[in-house]
Amino acid sequence: MTIRGYERTQGTRPKTVKIEMWLRVENNNKYVRGKKKVRESIEQFLRCEYNLRQAHSKSWEYEFDVTYTTVEELEKTVDDIINTMSFEADLRNCFIEFDMRCDELDLTW
Repeated sequence: MTIRGYERTQGTRPKTVKIEMWLRVENNNKYVRGKKKVRESIEQFLRCEYNLRQAHSKSWEYEFDVTYTTVEELEKTVDDIINTMSFEADLRNCFIEFDMRCDELDLTW
């Protein structure tokens, strides 16, 4: 069914889920600097796109919201977030370690 140029599908309302994340950023070696800038860049990206919230100001624990219609779409979105974070760290000769989980859907990454 089309309404004013928009296709309407039954039962595919967007849902929002809370993702909890633990993030560690480290330099590749002792001669490289940049982990602070990497963390700030990742935080800025997630804050703008996914409403990032940090547990404490110096904490490595975060929460953010992801909107999805299917679980496959949610998994693809989280994979894109992971790839973006890894790419940002790699640009500044750093690496990331992370744990992500969605308790509502019992998913982990």
